[in-house]
Amino acid sequence: MNTPLSNTLFELMQNYRVTIREAINAKELGINAMHVRCIHIIAGTSNCTANDIVTRTQRDKAQIARLVKDLIALNLINKQASEHDKRCFILSLTEQGNTLFDKLLASEQQINDQMCKNLNPQQIKDFLNTAQQMIKNMD
Repeated sequence: MNTPLSNTLFELMQNYRVTIREAINAKELGINAMHVRCIHIIAGTSNCTANDIVTRTQRDKAQIARLVKDLIALNLINKQASEHDKRCFILSLTEQGNTLFDKLLASEQQINDQMCKNLNPQQIKDFLNTAQQMIKNMD
């Protein structure tokens, strides 16, 4: 049986994902939410490796390998051997990937503003604290 909390969280997540996908034309690009998450991780991690993505997303190596392969094929990321360990590959955004990431950040800000409309700063702070505690409770 679904609870009001689970229904609300699911609806919020689903609406957020759909809105982001529409904002960046993800369907036309052939990318999904995990591709977007990988782009975020690569952009925010210096000397990012596929293992960094595995650790941050808690997904299996094979799934991340497929996502990386997709992003390379779409010319959104590059993969280069590490200078320190030739068995390790460093992932970075291409020019096209950086353009998409900038568009993604702008879209996320616009969506965040829309979601927080009619909420005061204390309500936003309380929501974030509550959500973080729920995340910790599930670990």
